[in-house]
Amino acid sequence: MAAGLESAFEAELWASRLLGVWWPPPLGRDTDESEFAAGRPIVQGLAAAGGPGPLAALLAIAEVSEGELGSIARDEANRLAGVGVVRPSWAQAIEHAEIVGTAVMRERIFEDGETIFIEARHDDRDEVHAIGVYIDHNLGGIAKDILLADSIESVRRVIEAKQPQDGEIVLDAIDEGEACERTHRAMELTDMTLDAPVGDDYASLRAIALLRADELRPAPQGEDREVELSARKRARLLAEFLASPEGEAIEERTDQAEVVRLAIDFCADYVDGRPLRWSPVLVELFMADWLPRKLLAGREMFEAVPEALEAWVRHAGRLRGIPARAIELTADAISRWTDEMLSLAEDPSYGGPAKQLLMAGKQAGVQPDDKQAMETFIAGWNARAVG
Repeated sequence: MAAGLESAFEAELWASRLLGVWWPPPLGRDTDESEFAAGRPIVQGLAAAGGPGPLAALLAIAEVSEGELGSIARDEANRLAGVGVVRPSWAQAIEHAEIVGTAVMRERIFEDGETIFIEARHDDRDEVHAIGVYIDHNLGGIAKDILLADSIESVRRVIEAKQPQDGEIVLDAIDEGEACERTHRAMELTDMTLDAPVGDDYASLRAIALLRADELRPAPQGEDREVELSARKRARLLAEFLASPEGEAIEERTDQAEVVRLAIDFCADYVDGRPLRWSPVLVELFMADWLPRKLLAGREMFEAVPEALEAWVRHAGRLRGIPARAIELTADAISRWTDEMLSLAEDPSYGGPAKQLLMAGKQAGVQPDDKQAMETFIAGWNARAVG
């Protein structure tokens, strides 16, 4: 198969798809270990076979693999070339890609995610190509998908042809260092995420996306810009909300105030650190996933969610200055997910052991806020588990 590769870019894609077969690695192994364990017999077999096709395959693997597998593939490729095996026409071109441009495509109102594009070309072809890495802000900033495009300009033409109202989708130039930093950070987060919810093409294009990101000029070293939102700032956000037109009807130390505090913590700790950024998708994640899994509370608390969350969403949208129709779309999503949230909140299988313990206590007639009764129930639960 590698013998038919006609360009450096085709060779990179071929090797990236091969390496993608071994991603994600088995639990307990990193990517390099998995690649080496699975790929070493293939590299050894190619080296033993010899000939132009195996040499082409070895050159492609050597360029795209960042780990030890790439090193041994390069050594074997050099050995074959040294004994006279003919190298492919793109052998020299694959060693260097010229970065032509970098850009970021984003949705400027809800900002659920962004796609970093890296455009490049090889010396063996005049055509450029672009690789886009989609970063999901609603999932903590992981890289969720990777796509190919003819060029950044072709992406711009598609946006202009299918532009939603008010120019919601924008494509802007971005500094190489910024593109490098954002891409690497997002893909590293994905590697650290167990069962990351990535797109169908992510694994097969992961290696070539990393290769392009590595070829960017890195950003100057400086302070880490990701600063955790402090408890004091979170408390101030809640206090400002309770004093606002949207929150003035909500009193401190009530279930509704607690819902807003949870909404702030959710965005600060599990999303992208921006408590004022809300969207219909984020409402779904909060109500139909995070709250039922994380919140150990009675039905009354969950019933307080819709009204309190709508007030917070309207307050946050006003402070961010997003269009009124965007605020309405986000608020409308709350009613769509209320029934599912209430159903999941009472499902003992939806959540961890702590929730299952709480639900068992409730079924036994123990109220969650009765500390002494809960302690007695937990002691009995543990005794039964040991027995």
